[in-house]
Amino acid sequence: MNISTTYSLAYAYLTTRRPPLKESVMWSRLHQGKRKNLLALVRRGVYMPVEISNKFIIGCNAVQDGVLAYHSALEYYLLQTQEFNELYIHSPQIFRTFEYLGETYSYRKLKFLHKPIEATDSSGYTLRVTSLSQTLVDCMYNINLAGGIEELMYALTECSPGDIREEDILECLIRYGNKSLWQRAGFLFSTFNHRLRLSDSFFQKCKSEMGKNQSYIINPYFCNSYNKEWNLCIPDNLMTQNKII
Repeated sequence: MNISTTYSLAYAYLTTRRPPLKESVMWSRLHQGKRKNLLALVRRGVYMPVEISNKFIIGCNAVQDGVLAYHSALEYYLLQTQEFNELYIHSPQIFRTFEYLGETYSYRKLKFLHKPIEATDSSGYTLRVTSLSQTLVDCMYNINLAGGIEELMYALTECSPGDIREEDILECLIRYGNKSLWQRAGFLFSTFNHRLRLSDSFFQKCKSEMGKNQSYIINPYFCNSYNKEWNLCIPDNLMTQNKII
């Protein structure tokens, strides 16, 4: 996203969707907008109306085709206990970390996008976020970017059967192609299946794809218990810490 693109959006927002301007006029209006404190520089080459303060909207539009991911996606879905002042943004183009209005925006690449959610509000700016099904799988793959295992398990405690789609979870697991991830997913989803109600065939698929080697749900240093069903080492206080019900 360059100056021309972001200014065109900003100008349309400020002027209720007037026809596009010629570039020379656009530059003139850009400087006027800055002088009158109508437009703010979000990062190099990117301007937005000063009244837009929604960090999710900003993150998705300050970079090329930005998509909320990992813990930022959990936060968008209100499935987190902590509110970070750093947003994780996927983009097809690498960008440097930047700060705006007290928030830090960081590049975090995803291996793929599967059915992302996209919505455009009255401002004309689009919000994009990974689907909840992909968000959970992404966070199981990189638990650090989920905010830690406790944060991930809290998200799972708050999900209900209608929130996720079994076929989408499977598609994401297949696209990752990681045997250890099948073990983590099988363990975590089975732990909360009294709420999620995934099918027996889902867990059979997880077992058929998981590795034969012992795996660890997080750093081995913290894993001092063993789950035989999923051949997975976990912290011994994992269940009691999260008060699974």
